Amino acid sequence: MLIQLPPVLLLGFQKLPASSILGRSLLAVGYIAGYALVIWLVWLALKRVTTGPIWRRLTGPDWRMIAIGWIGFFVIEIGLNMLNQLLFSQTETANNQAIIDLLKSDHWTFYLLMFSGVVMSPILEELLFRGYLVNAFFKTNQFWWPVIFSGVAFSIGHASSNPVSFLIYACLGGILATVYLKTNNLTTSIGVHMLNNAIAMAGMAVMLR
Repeated sequence: MLIQLPPVLLLGFQKLPASSILGRSLLAVGYIAGYALVIWLVWLALKRVTTGPIWRRLTGPDWRMIAIGWIGFFVIEIGLNMLNQLLFSQTETANNQAIIDLLKSDHWTFYLLMFSGVVMSPILEELLFRGYLVNAFFKTNQFWWPVIFSGVAFSIGHASSNPVSFLIYACLGGILATVYLKTNNLTTSIGVHMLNNAIAMAGMAVMLR
């Protein structure tokens, strides 16, 4: 998938010596630029399937939906992660474990992944999975089908090694789609996504220090 291309560049840091400052700097710039390019391309695609504003300033109700969405995330992740551990002896999903492995691999990778995971990835994924998919394939008066479709597509875009892990990401994607459809504001679902990723990445950083 197109959205998987920028993270692939992080693997290049494992092949460059720590003394190669120029090479690492160019790779870091390429990584951020790659993310920005993909975000721009998805934004252009979204502009073709919607006539309304893609995002707008957050209001009081939007902030409340961000809080409600994150609480939903918290409940789903706690409950299904416990089930994942019980049935499959996994304390982390395969996607989270891959992120942890990358964070441990290199200091440059650590900081770039922290930034992109909290800022760029939520923007890109919300533009694609909520913005584009919902508006391109469903009518404005539909609710449950776009929620289900967006959730399943979101889960497919993340590494899942078992049905419970797949269900975790499908539910999270469904919550984000619900937030987007309830507010008609992509900024709101981006806010939920950023908040969740920031807390998750901070937890991983503390665990690795």
